[in-house]
Amino acid sequence: PNKYIMQTLSLGYIKERWNHVGFKRYVQNIGWMFLARIFILGVAFFINAYMARYLGPANFGLLNYVFSFVGLFAFISSLGIENVASREIVKYHNKKNQIIGTSFYLKLFGSFFAMLVIFIAARISTDDPILLGLISMYSLTFIFSAFNIVEIYFQSQVLSKYPALVTIFAGIISAILKIVIMSFGVGIIWLTAIYVLESAIVATGLLLFFIYNGHNIKEWVFDKALALMILKDSWPLMISFMAFSIYMKIDQVMIKNMIGNEQTGIYAVASKLAEFWYFIPSTICASVFPALINAKKTGQILYEARLKKLYGLMFWLSLFVAIIITIFAPVIVFLFFGNQYLEAVTTLRIYIWAGISISIGFVLSYYLVIEERTKISAISTVIGAISNIILNIILIPRYGINGAAFASFISYTTITVSTLSFKENRNQTIIIFESVKSSMKNFPYNISDLIK
Repeated sequence: PNKYIMQTLSLGYIKERWNHVGFKRYVQNIGWMFLARIFILGVAFFINAYMARYLGPANFGLLNYVFSFVGLFAFISSLGIENVASREIVKYHNKKNQIIGTSFYLKLFGSFFAMLVIFIAARISTDDPILLGLISMYSLTFIFSAFNIVEIYFQSQVLSKYPALVTIFAGIISAILKIVIMSFGVGIIWLTAIYVLESAIVATGLLLFFIYNGHNIKEWVFDKALALMILKDSWPLMISFMAFSIYMKIDQVMIKNMIGNEQTGIYAVASKLAEFWYFIPSTICASVFPALINAKKTGQILYEARLKKLYGLMFWLSLFVAIIITIFAPVIVFLFFGNQYLEAVTTLRIYIWAGISISIGFVLSYYLVIEERTKISAISTVIGAISNIILNIILIPRYGINGAAFASFISYTTITVSTLSFKENRNQTIIIFESVKSSMKNFPYNISDLIK
């Protein structure tokens, strides 16, 4: 209604919301996260476009194959402990050194083990020494990723300013080096090395800000009992992450093996364009995660109200993006990547609609962590990964990269539907439909209720 809209847009209403301490804190936190993601993804987008033109579809496809191959094993490095660690820090902040220290050493062990597995798998899958070297080099990023437990800590304390500054600085250095490298006409090896350097800069910056805020890494403690507890809660998330890595990365690996590097490069352009905006729903959900935990402590009514607002926001946001990209796909591909990648237009138009299920899935994944139902997340994601592999085997030989995009769309939807089909989660289906219905009637609805 017009009265509601005028009230929402009035200066007095905005001032009242802004003066609320919790609202201001979370908005500033989301603002820093968005600033970092928008800046880095914006820079990365233009650098990738320049890189794609510079390398051509075949070499660009080979580089993305390296990223995808290594990404298949990211679950070993992560161990799925990030969300569990964040939950524990919010609940037991006085034990932060034990939680951070234990999580860090677990991730460090997982990173070294992941590198070993990647090296063995690469030796089995290829005899090309250059490709083997690229895969081994890029896997070094896993070691530095262990330090993102510091970022998890900052996010849990609604202090995303520091990770944001680190990310922006590392992104600027990385972008400059990539432009310099390409201007000298060198190839993939140096570009891969810069990606490793960027992850090292991020790890160093996070540690420096952690120390700057009065913390001491020497106080990090490895607690065996806590480690077992974290792993007990996180192993379903690790399996979920494993399945997630498979259905996010396996398509490019299979395309490369079935129809070659050039088609992999074209598909990589479509997938990057389709996934470019995912930072928006992931950032919103990550930032309001502590607010959802606190709402759960307060009462079920507030908790479900916040979930409903979040579901509604995710649905309409993803629908809007899907419609815009579908309409302007030819212009976007030609403008940024040129004629040699125009084949990616149809693929992009198919792939972009997976964003609706993915956005809803972001909310569901945090809901399952709060409710300690991570096993359901693991089962659903495994179902999605299996369906993705089967569909890729069937569709890629027949329809090429468009078949791979359609396989991704179906598998993403399968994950969300299978998650909601469990008896414990059926009330979420009702909440989702109610959120869409209520947001249609009350747009623009009061998003501040998510964090107030």
